[in-house]
Amino acid sequence: MKRAVLPVVTFALFAMVVADRVGHIMGRHRANVVESPGDSRAATVTTAPSSSARPETSSVTSASSAVPSGTPTIERLARLAARQQLTREAGQTYLDSLIISTDSVIRRWPDRSGAPLRVGIVEGGAPGFRPKMVEYMREALARWEAVNTGIHFTTTSDTAQADIIVHWIDHFDFDRAGQTDLTWDQAGRVRKATILLALRTNTGMVLPDPALLTVAVHEAGHALGLPHSPDSSDVMFSATQTAILSERDRRTAQILYQLPVGPVRDLGERP
Repeated sequence: MKRAVLPVVTFALFAMVVADRVGHIMGRHRANVVESPGDSRAATVTTAPSSSARPETSSVTSASSAVPSGTPTIERLARLAARQQLTREAGQTYLDSLIISTDSVIRRWPDRSGAPLRVGIVEGGAPGFRPKMVEYMREALARWEAVNTGIHFTTTSDTAQADIIVHWIDHFDFDRAGQTDLTWDQAGRVRKATILLALRTNTGMVLPDPALLTVAVHEAGHALGLPHSPDSSDVMFSATQTAILSERDRRTAQILYQLPVGPVRDLGERP
């Protein structure tokens, strides 16, 4: 009887040790993602129009996030899973552009448990502004919301409480039709976005309505955290020619919001 009981007791003690270790690891993991005011990082994504009023170039800048030397095993496994998913989806997304520009950090809005992102739309502000331009922005947001990433939007006139703020200006002083500024913390969680949309090119040409919608959709994609695509058939192509989301646009957004925020590089790896 004693022999039969001994393995059971041994197994129970082993289970208690494992449970204690897992609890310790999870506690460390939670401590690693606590936000502090000093952890802010900023990035600027700019879109410039060509002579036909289409965006051409983009620049993204951010500070790298160091990988803690004592990263828990669970976190390392999560990073491994993220890398494996990125590899599987490599031909169907352009997330490699994001990984390169953010030093191997997945950057996106954090999970919001169904709460929508508040979009503050500032009407007017530039000669030639028309109310229909607000509708173009709303349509742009609706197209990305329909992708089913889990992100929803609600518009508000209270910019102080807005997560995303949209302004219109007459023109940029250089070859550009739109610009999106993102602010995110060290963990890769986007905290704020500001979209600027021009009504004219820097040479004074009035942007036609189709171009206004196209730029709005493109910049809304950047506000979600999407990078530029190298494929001209995608909305997020740097010189975008369409306001219609491609399958790659959709898949990139979906995968981005399936991946956990934060570094995907493993311990010991160099940038």
